[in-house]
Amino acid sequence: DLTGPVLFCMCLGFTLLLAGKVHFGFIYGFFVFGCWSIYMLLNLMTKGDHIGIWMVMSTLGYCLLPIVIVSVLGIVFSLTGIIGNVIGAGAVGWSTLTATRLFVMSLNMDSARFLIAYPVGLLYACFVLMTIF
Repeated sequence: DLTGPVLFCMCLGFTLLLAGKVHFGFIYGFFVFGCWSIYMLLNLMTKGDHIGIWMVMSTLGYCLLPIVIVSVLGIVFSLTGIIGNVIGAGAVGWSTLTATRLFVMSLNMDSARFLIAYPVGLLYACFVLMTIF
């Protein structure tokens, strides 16, 4: 099911457009390259079960919701100060925690939780940096 992730990516792009930032190409590029990278990483880390690219795209896309909320807040408020950084860090943490939990549960990789969370968090941090700056 990729309808929701595509909708969230489009919402992120439109809310950034309303804030005066045209980043559709960056959003698409980071999302596709990030999904492919996380897909390769997860399949290299698992021993028996393999995960599909569509599940990775769906999970990462649905977990973009907190970042879309931050971009909606960026339309009304300026996010360049300390409050914007705290809100952005909270969104990265929320998105990373949710996506990591879903990957860990589906692949049964409790011991590699932080190895999964680090690249996922970096991917979401790129989206938040586009939103704040």
